[in-house]
Amino acid sequence: MALVERMTWNINTSNGFESDKVRFDVLPYLVRGGLDIGCGPKKVWPHLIGIDSGKDTQLFGVQMKPDIMVNSAERLHLFADASADSVYSSHTLEHIENYKAALAEWWRLVKVGGYLVLYLPHRDFYPNVGQPGSNPDHKHDFVPLDIIGAMAEIAADFDLLVSEDRNGGNEYSFLQVFQKKQAGYGQAFSYDLPKPEKTAAIVRIGAKGDALWASSPAALLKEQGYHVTVYVATTGEEVLRHDPNVDRIITLPNSVMDDEDLLMFWANQAVKYDKWINLIGSVEQRLLFHPSSNEFFLPHKLRHQLADVNYMEMVHDYADLPYDFRQKYFPTAEELRWAHEVRAKLPAGPLLVLNPCGSGPAKTWPHAQEFMRLMADAGVVTVLLGDTRDLELEEIEPYAVIVGTEWPVRAALAFAQLADVVVATESMISNAVAQEQMLKVMLLSHSSNENLTKHWVNTAAIEPRGVLCHPCHRIHANLSFCAKDSASGCSACMASATAATMAGFVIEQLKESKAA
Repeated sequence: MALVERMTWNINTSNGFESDKVRFDVLPYLVRGGLDIGCGPKKVWPHLIGIDSGKDTQLFGVQMKPDIMVNSAERLHLFADASADSVYSSHTLEHIENYKAALAEWWRLVKVGGYLVLYLPHRDFYPNVGQPGSNPDHKHDFVPLDIIGAMAEIAADFDLLVSEDRNGGNEYSFLQVFQKKQAGYGQAFSYDLPKPEKTAAIVRIGAKGDALWASSPAALLKEQGYHVTVYVATTGEEVLRHDPNVDRIITLPNSVMDDEDLLMFWANQAVKYDKWINLIGSVEQRLLFHPSSNEFFLPHKLRHQLADVNYMEMVHDYADLPYDFRQKYFPTAEELRWAHEVRAKLPAGPLLVLNPCGSGPAKTWPHAQEFMRLMADAGVVTVLLGDTRDLELEEIEPYAVIVGTEWPVRAALAFAQLADVVVATESMISNAVAQEQMLKVMLLSHSSNENLTKHWVNTAAIEPRGVLCHPCHRIHANLSFCAKDSASGCSACMASATAATMAGFVIEQLKESKAA
């Protein structure tokens, strides 16, 4: 009788697609894809590979079309060892007689660093085998300790990140997330550690340079004693990976959630934190207008009136934080050591990092080749980093080296920190050195000095003269709405800064720095 009184399952309200109850909670562990074992008629998220035996069609008439039909979930020989970034399974393990064999097989498939995510009916909240209302195909009644014990036998190296009883609303289950660790790690149970006293989350979806903006509020929040989680797109994780002010990074998969899903996901996640900062739209939409928005087509004067606001000030306003800007990229000691080794192989003399192309076609400086020649004549070593787009470029030995995108992103950003001068468009590389002490010469395109470089350290902002549409405060997918330079075919704002002007300014600044 006591068991019945504790039970939360209700035959009239509790039946339904079980994964819907946890789909937003488990998404952070399924970002890179993987397998949904026992997926039933619908996968938890569409980018996973759905696997099912189809048995529920025979038992209950449930129609299903998994990606892969199998006879047994404990023998998945189609998949190689460590071939899955994640294995997810909801309300399936209890149907398998030899559940330990199934767990061992699923664990075999998980890569080191990947996740085994289990959502199972809880013995105390669901009718047990043989009781009225129980599923006639269930072979086991589980509590979380049963699975922990089984995994302790099966897996040598893991961390149990999540172990939650889920009996609110129409749930009658428990959720567990095991992360596979490298050999020799042993067995850890992080879920049982004391929880942080204060938690904060920052959402910054966008490209790599956009993600770096989250580093500034993160530093202030960390200083205030918060445990800081940052939500980024898969492109943003790389640049924040070793930021000491970010305790956890949650990446979101591309093109998996529609707008409704995204809103529901944020609602699900926000309640998990004491402070929730959603920076979506803080710059894009509010200060940089997309062609899909009405503001994109406003008269230039009005557009400028609305949008000529500093980006980082707006980010800190969204975060309700003071204007103490800490935007920074943090290389590892190994990455810096590598960068110093590369620098040592280059000629002596001032080092200039050139980044002539930003994130869009309007951010292409057409005078990079002539600029490198002038720098070489002055004995300045130039290393060109980042996308080169359609520019015609040649190295000038030994003073001008064209790396482009050959180096990993983190390596390129580490090397940029060694520069005496950075000449760049609005880009990830320029954002990464915004608060560093070296001279920065910024070629502005759709942004003004007020927008971007107002609070940057030791920075000269080159704003084009005679280009009436600058600053346009627009996001350009192409040059359809740009004034063009007839000679180069590039945007007029970029072409207006000549190689001679830029080189003369840089050389003069280097002379002054040496004299000082």
